[in-house]
Amino acid sequence: MNETLLGIDYGSSKIGLAIGRGGVVAPLRIISGKNAETAIHEIGRLALENKASKIVVGLPITATGKETGQTREVRKFADLLKVLSKVPVVFQNEFGSTAGAFEEAFEKGYSQKGRRLEDHLAAALILKNYYEDNTTTK
Repeated sequence: MNETLLGIDYGSSKIGLAIGRGGVVAPLRIISGKNAETAIHEIGRLALENKASKIVVGLPITATGKETGQTREVRKFADLLKVLSKVPVVFQNEFGSTAGAFEEAFEKGYSQKGRRLEDHLAAALILKNYYEDNTTTK
């Protein structure tokens, strides 16, 4: 799996982005999610710049596997992203990614302010989980 992927941790106020190539993942940046069209334009530009062949969007599913209002909001954003960016969009269960990102930030010694900005770290964990799920099953 040597393709370049763009990972997204979607939130209506902040969107975390990460990049992955050949299973190696790195947090990229955080953009505003307050204007969906502006965010989609920025994501599309980053996908093009990085030659991403796929966008992996974290899908919030409960521990019991149920969808929520947030899940529907993410699906709606992803549908718009797919149409406007013309890049294939896939979902990855993001259960626990924000908590995992916070824990990772704490372990790396980020300041309290830095730990509040964990969305791009959550996007990196979403991509990491995507790679793990799609390489161990082959």
